[in-house]
Amino acid sequence: MSNYKIKNAFWSILMLTCFATACTKDDASSSKITLFSFGPSGIQHGDKVKFIGQNLDKVTSVILPTDVEIPASQFATKTSTLLEIVVPEEAQAGTVTLKTTQGDIVTKTTLNFLVPVNITSITPAVVKPGNTISIKGTFVDWITSVTFNAGVEVTDFVSKSHGEVVVTVPAEAKTGFITFETGGTKPLKITTTDPLTVTLPTVSAISPASVKHAENLTITGTDLDLVTSITFPDKTKVTSFVSQTETQLVVTVPVTTKSGALTLTVASGVTIVPTQQLVITLPIATSFSPSDPNAQIDGATLVITGTDLDLVKSIKFPGVATEVTTFTQSSTQISIVIPNGTMGGTMIFTTIHDFKVPVTVPFGNQLTLLSVIYDEQPEGTFGAGGGWGTTSSDVASTDFVRVGTKSIKATFGSDYGGAAQFGTWGKSPLSVNGATYFAFSIYGGAGTDGKKINVNVSGSQVLVVIAAGKWTDVQIPLSSVGSPTTISEVWFQDQGWSGTVYIDQIGLK
Repeated sequence: MSNYKIKNAFWSILMLTCFATACTKDDASSSKITLFSFGPSGIQHGDKVKFIGQNLDKVTSVILPTDVEIPASQFATKTSTLLEIVVPEEAQAGTVTLKTTQGDIVTKTTLNFLVPVNITSITPAVVKPGNTISIKGTFVDWITSVTFNAGVEVTDFVSKSHGEVVVTVPAEAKTGFITFETGGTKPLKITTTDPLTVTLPTVSAISPASVKHAENLTITGTDLDLVTSITFPDKTKVTSFVSQTETQLVVTVPVTTKSGALTLTVASGVTIVPTQQLVITLPIATSFSPSDPNAQIDGATLVITGTDLDLVKSIKFPGVATEVTTFTQSSTQISIVIPNGTMGGTMIFTTIHDFKVPVTVPFGNQLTLLSVIYDEQPEGTFGAGGGWGTTSSDVASTDFVRVGTKSIKATFGSDYGGAAQFGTWGKSPLSVNGATYFAFSIYGGAGTDGKKINVNVSGSQVLVVIAAGKWTDVQIPLSSVGSPTTISEVWFQDQGWSGTVYIDQIGLK
């Protein structure tokens, strides 16, 4: 570009600035101190900034952001129409103030810089959330934001200077790389080459080794004050603690939980799973009297010996719908009258906190299966189908249970032939080798007494009569269903009636 073009470009800028500041000929001929233009913007620290105007020799000082004052004695050039200053390193972007005897002149536009931010160190390399890190280098005071791993951004700083910025590590920060964004005419985005390690809690011990529901559990370790929640094995999340310090956390055990692994979570969402697991103290039966499988048990007194039996609130016997709540007990023994209709299988202890504990009884008709299709859940290669028509099937019902804690709840609609079904569906079928019977237990809901259910075993069908309000143990000779060598599908199908039945302990005997 020729000198002529440069001069014309300069005066175009000057004229635009005069227009913006309402500069007039009268102003130009008076003693009034007037600023026409200044710049350039985008220079680096250590360069000169020019101020063009009228009577500028009367300016006493120039204040650059933020509060960096340069007295007239330090001006590089000082004439009536031109001032020049060297920009010090501590100057920031913003408007400039000229101090004069006629009052302050504040620029209408901002002065900005091209800033070569350089980060030389970040310490410490391992930091706990809530503590600070120091970012050192040159022009680091031009850092406008610090973004930790997972997008956690900080824009408020503990302190800023030309050579150091101090920032608090937020609770949500995770171990990883940090990104810095800077100001200036050409903002920078700088990412660290080494990750910052954010401290996590550690667990050294959980006590007591076995704890009861609703009692306090003490967790010891380091940095436990960072824990925001504890998830127990039953998925109950606890966010309120009895007490919490760096080295100890005390929490009340939920009454719904079971034994298993704890999960500690911090504000960032990172989880810690201690190697020591939670052990819940539950009533345990170690012996029974009578224990003869062939004994006449209805009305007899059963003596149960074990540990923590004082936690038992009620007992449900297999085959009996009503729980028994009247018995004598201590921590090591329960004496209880066996109700009429008790069958072999699983009794249920309900604790004082309504937690259910299955206990296998040693008396009565035992349901010992050679191969299992359903016991608490579909077993082996079998899966549960949803049935068809208006039939619904819940394979984890706790309403009525023959053995264990779960059974199949099959609810039949008004359409004929709806079914609850199980099958291997492309997987290996179940071999009947060594078995004589296809077996299951069925409990009839209200209105089903005397109804018939069609049991389909791999294509062959047998009708079974339902008894309402009690369990019936069914054994179907395999010879009655075509003597199959394998079983790949089982249906339980209504015969044109609606109602609910419960099915448990499906398999081969």
